[in-house]
Amino acid sequence: MESLLRLFPATLSPDIHVRRASEQELVRLEGQPGMLSASLQIVASPDADATIRQAAAIYVKNRISRAWDTSLPRGATESPHVPEEDKSVVRVALLPTIASVPPTLRVHVASALFSIVRSDFPAHWPTLLDEIVQRLTSGQEAEMYAGLRALLETVRAFRFSDTDTKLEQVVLRTFPVLLQMTNALIDAPPSNLSAVGEMVYYTMKVYKTSLALTLTKHQQSNESIVPWGTLMLRIVQQPVNVDGDEETKEKAPWWKAKKWAFYALNRLFARYGIPSQLSASMKSCKPFAETFLHNFAPEILKAYLHTADAMVSQQLWVSRPVVRHLLTFFTECLKPKSMWLLLRPHMQQIIETLVYPRLCFSDEDEELWETDPVDFVRMRADPLGEMGTTSSVASALLHTAVARRTASMLEPTLQFILQVVNAYAAGQCAPRQMYGALRMCITICQSMVHHESVQHQLDEFFAQHVLPALQSPHAFLRLGACAAIQTFDHAGMKWTSSEHLEAAFRGVMECMMDAELPVRVQAAEAIGELVAHDEVHNAMAPNAGRLMQELLKLSDETDLDVLMTTQEKIVNHFAEELLPFSVQLTQQMAQSYMRLVQDNLAGGDTDADGVHAFRMDQGEEDKYFAAVGCLSTMYQMVTTAESRPEILAELENVLLPVVAYTIESETIDLYDDCFQLTDVLTYYQKRISPGMWNIFALMYKSFKSSGMDYLSEMIGTLDNCASYGTAVLQEKPEYRHMLLDIFHTAMTHDQLVVSDRVAACQIGEVILLLLRGYVDEAVPSMMATLLPFTQKSDEAPSFLLRKWAILVLLEAVYYNASLALQVLESHGATSALFSAALPMLSKCRRVHECKVAIVALLSLLSLDPASVPETLQAGYPHLLGALVTQLALLPKLVAQRKELSKALDQGYDVDDEDGVLAEFDDDADVEEDDNDYLELLAQEAVRLRTRVSAVDEGGDLDDLDEFDDDDEMAYESPLEGVPVYEPFRTVIQQLRQNTALFQRLTEGLSEAQQRDMQQALELVDGEDTGATMSS
Repeated sequence: MESLLRLFPATLSPDIHVRRASEQELVRLEGQPGMLSASLQIVASPDADATIRQAAAIYVKNRISRAWDTSLPRGATESPHVPEEDKSVVRVALLPTIASVPPTLRVHVASALFSIVRSDFPAHWPTLLDEIVQRLTSGQEAEMYAGLRALLETVRAFRFSDTDTKLEQVVLRTFPVLLQMTNALIDAPPSNLSAVGEMVYYTMKVYKTSLALTLTKHQQSNESIVPWGTLMLRIVQQPVNVDGDEETKEKAPWWKAKKWAFYALNRLFARYGIPSQLSASMKSCKPFAETFLHNFAPEILKAYLHTADAMVSQQLWVSRPVVRHLLTFFTECLKPKSMWLLLRPHMQQIIETLVYPRLCFSDEDEELWETDPVDFVRMRADPLGEMGTTSSVASALLHTAVARRTASMLEPTLQFILQVVNAYAAGQCAPRQMYGALRMCITICQSMVHHESVQHQLDEFFAQHVLPALQSPHAFLRLGACAAIQTFDHAGMKWTSSEHLEAAFRGVMECMMDAELPVRVQAAEAIGELVAHDEVHNAMAPNAGRLMQELLKLSDETDLDVLMTTQEKIVNHFAEELLPFSVQLTQQMAQSYMRLVQDNLAGGDTDADGVHAFRMDQGEEDKYFAAVGCLSTMYQMVTTAESRPEILAELENVLLPVVAYTIESETIDLYDDCFQLTDVLTYYQKRISPGMWNIFALMYKSFKSSGMDYLSEMIGTLDNCASYGTAVLQEKPEYRHMLLDIFHTAMTHDQLVVSDRVAACQIGEVILLLLRGYVDEAVPSMMATLLPFTQKSDEAPSFLLRKWAILVLLEAVYYNASLALQVLESHGATSALFSAALPMLSKCRRVHECKVAIVALLSLLSLDPASVPETLQAGYPHLLGALVTQLALLPKLVAQRKELSKALDQGYDVDDEDGVLAEFDDDADVEEDDNDYLELLAQEAVRLRTRVSAVDEGGDLDDLDEFDDDDEMAYESPLEGVPVYEPFRTVIQQLRQNTALFQRLTEGLSEAQQRDMQQALELVDGEDTGATMSS
């Protein structure tokens, strides 16, 4: 104990050497019995220093999380498992410790309890629920609180299991007691005491946590839902008086309890209480849903409407989370017919008094705009940042009401919007209210654009009310007008007047030069939509380069990726016009990218292994996405110059330093996008420059250190370097060595996975097919490396990997048949390989795979029969049979590839979505569009669990391969121009000279194979048989 009292404060020392030494000493002591229990005793000791107790609590939490569960494999934890004698002591001490320690320590002890319960209940801790109940019924505040925290962690431990019965046990034993305790607390005056509110808050947190994935049978019973529903309605309507500002009130225990009571009622209704919304996997809840919908939901709605009325009339202050829950419940009420009929008389008032005010420009909006305009832009552009805000939930209610209950909601909503915009035009309402009307329009844009009674009036509406706002003295109105133009144009609004479209274009272009950053950004996004119109495109074409420079300047000002989509649209629409500026624009983007990466490096975000990463949890996601945006736009600039080799060469000179810097600085988060650049540069140019060979060497160096996990991203460039730089590889043994080393490392390193092994096989393929005669000394080791992956085993559980390993071995046969057979014989693997290879060929459906099989089999049959091992001679008829089958299949695969290419060139028909909006029956249940999708996900989850279980029981993994290996159009095979039918005739002529052998070979052929052989002898190498080099 004394040594621990010295060690724990040392773990908080500012001296890194002292800190590390103490941490290492703690690790050394971990395996000793009594270590963990003594540490917990320090946490519980009121006499110990607060900092020591804090350090001990963190240690206990982490130690238990890492090493309590003995079912974890030894490799999953760095610590020895907690000794059994310690476990019994800790289990006894945990709940009393939670009861006695202050909140700063309680959170760590509770987390430790979570880890133990998940591992030990009920087998090793059968008394847990009795201990919890004992504390809940003790009548002592500290003990009751400990029981609540323990119950919360217990429910958390099993909340996401839909097959385990442990949650049912927990709920059945403890929830009746919890209900009785909470009612007693509220009944005991004064009920607004903070301590009571805190415990009610935890009661609601326990209940809402239990609803995460399933609703237990006990909770579905009337004996449970009636009193619990009554309690929650009682809590949501409980009068609460709290002094202080808005933030202080929201943090008050009673308002936190109200928040979770609202949430739990909403969850019961939305997930379990609407029969028409239940998925097939939740049909067992249908009786509960029917009861809930007809008996409880109307009472909830009544209470919520009362709360909303009191808030609107300013008789009641309501926290923002509660407002969000009110709006969310009203949104769910739009779905079932019975609830919609109850809500409908109140809906327009809700839109006007609850929704609309939350879409107006607020004081918070103004403060954020003035103090941090970049953050204002970020919040508006980031769906995750906006999600869950009161305004976003209000928008969701408005959108759903108008889209799903169109007949009742569209017309009155439009009348209200017209009332506001007309009042603003007459000077009778504030600019902030006008902004709210614009936000309403944006929210119901789809309904306005596609509804037959509205769509033809939009052009005039914009002319009267939206376009004038582009010149408003209020910046937020200029922003709102630009946002409306962008949203409606994107949705397909028809500009019936070219004058109005031109006015919109001019106004938005003026806003591009606005003094306010948010306005400029929003205007730029609007331009990205307007350029699709011929009139705007023609007017903008002469200035496309200047527009792109403005967009890049804006991106630099914000360090956000919000304009990436707009930049891509400008590049797509003005590809020809931007070509003369492509190098200059790419230089600007390269400079921006380098600055972003350098800022990241300057932040000191370096891992222990020297890798630099963007800390997404520390506010650096904006810089990361901005850097990705730069790379994406530079990629597009390259694609626009595909047919201009002189521009591609200049672009390469700009881009290679960018890629080199990224690799050298080990900024691995950006490897994927960087390697897409080198892939497309090498593919379009069909040559490998000296600068690109330098990148090749850097990739190799990175692969051997921090970039090993990125082989799949590197493979395109590596393949292209081999394909288009074959002459250099033939001359430079050091480059060949790099390729071979990548191959061997990727096939054998235990850090890498199936996709990496497949990428390694692709490298092995190009080595053998493109460097014939230059890597003879490497062939034996390559084959030895591949052989273990040809048979189903732990090393090769995937059919895809086995297929690739077999294909590369067949390519080794094609490389040098005699050498390959010597290697196979030395490993005793000849018979095993071809026994695996021949059945596998029936599963290969790519032209390239078919040709690999053909050239390998031709190479074998071309050998002097006397030199062929006896193990192979016995299977000669099977080799010939496989060969003629593949020769007959090849023209069919070539034809299929042509059809696929033709289909891709013609494109796919896309349904026209510009038609009239379909209306839902106003007096029927609304079936959600995503219900089928969610049900499909649920079924897929069950399917995958079944498959994994089958594998765990010794089943096959073949059907779990989900890789897309059918990229015929993108792959340029080194065998594309290799003839096969003339060599086949030559082989047959040679074999016929040995009458006995030829008779033995042909007698083993089936009738179908004999027909295939005759057909193959008549076929001619050419375009239809895949023997013409692609252009």
